[in-house]
Amino acid sequence: MFKFYKTLLSLAFLWGSVGWAYAQYTVSGKVSDERTGEPMIGASILIKGTTSGTITDLDGGFSITVPTNAGASLIFSSIGYLSQTVEVAPGVSILSIRLKQDATNLEEVVVTGLASSVKRSNLANAVSSVSARDLLGTTTIQTTDGALYGKVAGATIRSNGGAPGGGISIQLRGISSLTGASQPLIIVDGVYINNASQRSGRATVSGAGASNQDDSSNRLADLNPADIENIEILKGPSAAAIYGTRANAGVIIITTKRGAEGRTNVSLSQDIGFAKPLRLLGVDDWSEDKINFFFPVARRPIELERFRAAQSSGTFIDYEDYFYNNQATLLNTRVNVSGGNEKTKFFVSGNITDEEGTVRRTGFQRYSVRANVDHKITNGIRLGVSTNYIQSNTDRGFTGNQNNSGASIGYSIAYVPNYFDLRRNADGSYPVNPYFSENPVAVTDNGINNSKVNRFIQAFTLDIDLLKTQNSFLKATVAGGLDFLQNSTLVYLPEFLQFQRAQANPGDLFVGRQESFNTNFQAALVYNWNLGRVNMNSQAGLVRLDFRDNALFNRGRGLVPGMRNLNQAAIQEINQDFRSTVSDAGIFLQQEANFEDKIIGTVGVRWDKSTLNGNPNEYYAFPRASVAFNLGNFGFWNSSFINQLKPRIAYGETAGPVNFGATFTPLGGTNIGGLLGSVVGTQIGNTLIRPETATELEFGVDAGFFNNRMAIEATYYIKNTQNNIQNLNLAPSTGVTSTPSNEAELQNKGIELSLSGTPIEKANFRWFTRVMFWQNRLNMTRLGIPTYIAGAFGSGLGTFLYAQGYSPTTIVGTPATAEVPGGFTVWGNAQPKFNMSFFNSFNIVKGLDLSVLVDWKKGGDNINLTSFLNDGGGTTNGWFDDDNGDGIPNGRQRAPEPYNNAGRWVQDASFVKIREIGLYYTFSKASITNMFGSTVQGIKVGTSVNNAFLFTKYEGYDPETSTFGATAIANNVDIAPYPTPRRVFFHLTIDF
Repeated sequence: MFKFYKTLLSLAFLWGSVGWAYAQYTVSGKVSDERTGEPMIGASILIKGTTSGTITDLDGGFSITVPTNAGASLIFSSIGYLSQTVEVAPGVSILSIRLKQDATNLEEVVVTGLASSVKRSNLANAVSSVSARDLLGTTTIQTTDGALYGKVAGATIRSNGGAPGGGISIQLRGISSLTGASQPLIIVDGVYINNASQRSGRATVSGAGASNQDDSSNRLADLNPADIENIEILKGPSAAAIYGTRANAGVIIITTKRGAEGRTNVSLSQDIGFAKPLRLLGVDDWSEDKINFFFPVARRPIELERFRAAQSSGTFIDYEDYFYNNQATLLNTRVNVSGGNEKTKFFVSGNITDEEGTVRRTGFQRYSVRANVDHKITNGIRLGVSTNYIQSNTDRGFTGNQNNSGASIGYSIAYVPNYFDLRRNADGSYPVNPYFSENPVAVTDNGINNSKVNRFIQAFTLDIDLLKTQNSFLKATVAGGLDFLQNSTLVYLPEFLQFQRAQANPGDLFVGRQESFNTNFQAALVYNWNLGRVNMNSQAGLVRLDFRDNALFNRGRGLVPGMRNLNQAAIQEINQDFRSTVSDAGIFLQQEANFEDKIIGTVGVRWDKSTLNGNPNEYYAFPRASVAFNLGNFGFWNSSFINQLKPRIAYGETAGPVNFGATFTPLGGTNIGGLLGSVVGTQIGNTLIRPETATELEFGVDAGFFNNRMAIEATYYIKNTQNNIQNLNLAPSTGVTSTPSNEAELQNKGIELSLSGTPIEKANFRWFTRVMFWQNRLNMTRLGIPTYIAGAFGSGLGTFLYAQGYSPTTIVGTPATAEVPGGFTVWGNAQPKFNMSFFNSFNIVKGLDLSVLVDWKKGGDNINLTSFLNDGGGTTNGWFDDDNGDGIPNGRQRAPEPYNNAGRWVQDASFVKIREIGLYYTFSKASITNMFGSTVQGIKVGTSVNNAFLFTKYEGYDPETSTFGATAIANNVDIAPYPTPRRVFFHLTIDF
């Protein structure tokens, strides 16, 4: 009997094996680019309705086993190409697939929640995406934020200056706060990272003032742009509401590169280049007539003697050229290793950036190592880990504002005529500068303004499949990470400098140590299910954020020669000792519904609380809702001209965090009769303070033409910001001067237009073009306190008006007038009339690519105090010219009349800038095989330019400069900045 059963089981096993073998068949073939015919490496092939698939090899070939004896569908896809679904059956064994490039990015997946995403073709918001190719495909940019210029409709981007290491502010859809957060929240692989523009102490040592004049880098400069796969920009509350309290100014979501299943790929890239100033202003020549006019009578003999001595020796020095017009060497080395199998995929990268500045003894070095690993623990449990360590070293030099200390090149040379030699003497000493308080040559040679950063960013995601049925699945997602940042700064002016010698304690040393440790944790349940013809996606979860910041700045004055030890200073001062701990917690719910890709709707809400708020236990709700109608997917739509038409509408609410300490009354240290104690500060805390909130209503339409070869995206938004925090002045009888209050309200209205597509697409020529237009109008709909002016340097030079019915970017100044609230003349507005960008990419012949990005800003005024300084010193180019022939040179009577008002320094900052030009050649697979066999898989060479050309009537080095850094309002004041460099590169990339 046992033998009978054993035989029966054996026969059953053999029958099942034969049946299983019969139920499988193999499909193979090749995937190539439809236009060029080149094989596509790493294209994905997935069996529809399953997680089984494969990728193409180095020749574009594939082979996949289909586990069914009936028909099946294979989905072919690759980043940047339209997906293609092909029906197969046992009789189909060889396929030739040609994928078409996705010119309109309809296949791109966009984040719509904290644990979900959607194809762009179904998106109900205007979410901008910048791919790796858009980011660095044309040229090499030093920092990630600097690579976003002209690529995001609705973004106003401005740099502090051209110093190495970045320093850039980004405003999305106008100004979201008068004093608080106007910079977007930055998230890298799910980690909330610190993007603060951290203090260096330069403004303290130079006497410029607050730390917003330090000309420091913001910390997005630490991230290696070449590691980035994609950036998504949620520009307003309608898209960013799911991020709650910290999303008032928008959200930038950065996703880094991951490994893919297949062979191990090694890519080595080397960029070598140089930089020169994009624009120099020139200086005015001196003559005896000019000297006699410019200097007072008592001073003329010595100046004439100096001038004649320079004439006889031929020693005239263009100081602008001497300090700024130096050639800088640029080096960038990158190596990437990626690959994996079905269970584990990896991406490992290393980067060394070493770039000199165009000012001597300035530069930026960054060393970055990254490891991204994805592992399938079981078929239902997946773990992803991202680790990034960065070290950077930045020398930014001494530019920008100062207060008669001489610790600024541009400020000093504005007053030095070209016939006086400031250069170092043969004995090693420096001449005394008789025209200003310092010799800028000595400062450049011996001063130090250094920042050293060590940073560690760690992220993880864990996906667990809890339930799978034929029509639904339930999964849990746990994610989080940490961002640890340590920034050590050193500002040093030695004791032998001219200004220092005049001090009671010469030699100034400012040492800082800043640390931030941010952690975030997120857990969510995602349930996807079908309700008839409607696909539903539900998610619920919680978020916890913790931020710890420490800063300690010490200053020492009175140093012995060569000493940079605080303990040896005659006067030792703790300039700042700051510690803060902030915790946020949130709960979110979101429901998405998709009716056959025809009608797509989303509703959601997030509740947040924060220890920054007046009541740290009170939850604030931030709802959102959106709907989109894909009319082209309905049966009644049969237009061959417009194949896609998607009207959409969205609404959302967000908030901006309360400033740390706003709920408390600060105490200051004091010494009374030799006893230490504390005294109450002049500003009293407000325990009723609320976060700044914003609501946004967004309307839009997306359309595709000529089988999606061309696409239009149009958006109109209304964003209202309430509870803006300002200081309310109190009666003197209270014993304090002010308290923070939620009074002001702002309104931003704007439009964003984008046209993109491929007008020409042939085998040997392809033209892709993208045109963007955006415009924002800002208005103070409620002030809540009396009208006032603030920002910049007062009404005599131009300042900003805070009044109901006016934009806070309105520039006012002398002379006085009763027609305008506040009593001053309106001279301009910092807000541009509009922005446009033009990007064109040409594939001229197989392998040869040319790309050009042009950026145009129309309108928007700067307060140009560089001109004010140069006019004051008589060095402005053309200063002694007399355009109206009245005997008074231009440098003494700038328009408008009567030549003594603030309007002299308010200048139109319109410009056209050719930001990027790139020309590359990619060797064909056949030619590489002939030269190197199978060792080398790809070779790409090229040349490129960043900041190629600038066309403007603005009388400064760059219309985009900002002395006050990332401040919300006064970010268009120009004071002797570091000139923007033109960067030229030669590139080589080899793939193994």
